[in-house]
Amino acid sequence: MFKFFKRNDVQYLECTALGKYDFITHAFCTRWGGISKGRFANLNFSVREGDKETNVAENWDILSNSFNIPVDHFFTVNQVHGDGILVIGNNHEDRHEKQGLDYDGIITNMPGLAIGVKTADCVPVFMVDKVRRVVGSIHAGWKGTSLRIVDKAVDAFINEFGSRIADITAVIGPSIGPCCYEVDKIVLESMRGYPEMGACFSKSERKQRWMLDLPKANQLQLIHAGIPPENILTTQICTSCHKETFFSHRGEGGQAGRQLSFIMLK
Repeated sequence: MFKFFKRNDVQYLECTALGKYDFITHAFCTRWGGISKGRFANLNFSVREGDKETNVAENWDILSNSFNIPVDHFFTVNQVHGDGILVIGNNHEDRHEKQGLDYDGIITNMPGLAIGVKTADCVPVFMVDKVRRVVGSIHAGWKGTSLRIVDKAVDAFINEFGSRIADITAVIGPSIGPCCYEVDKIVLESMRGYPEMGACFSKSERKQRWMLDLPKANQLQLIHAGIPPENILTTQICTSCHKETFFSHRGEGGQAGRQLSFIMLK
């Protein structure tokens, strides 16, 4: 269902179910294939954590050359752990003015626009309407999940593009798993009333701590929004358990870079 590939030096994970759609390019990038050093080694796409801007810029160039996508066709936003979703229509003329605004999701039907999210434990979610040819890229940490960001993304597909639930496929990429994601009461309380909450939390060995299955929480949210379970695919890869392949904020003591996950209509 998921396979690792390599283009030039860039190593990435691809969902084979999406790979059968010839109108899509997508990748869950790993941490390998770039030039950043030390704790950012080495395909880091964020300067927020202290990496050199020149290194990050060169990493973007490497990705651009590997996938034959111009650098200025990659589009990201200033992720703020909220539930804001930016919708970019096919005739959107000022998309560059939107770059860097505060959102945590992007949805578009514009060909040639590679919409991406940066993660290092949070959940990257791709959404695809195979009929209307609409794609979405969502960043879901615990705050965005508690605000039901993927549920709102489904609403945006329906309300903005006329998508049918049955035509939407959702793919949950590598993120921290329930084996490694210990949370406190603040996180627990934020998700009170969540669908099947008992399936998302389990007791930790420490008092007043719980283990949260963040991918499962987003999967259940998508099901609650009406997406057929068979249309929801998940990697089951924990970034904290696989620090040799992915950046992990929790697994690396808050000293991690950020990998990019992107999807594009050709």
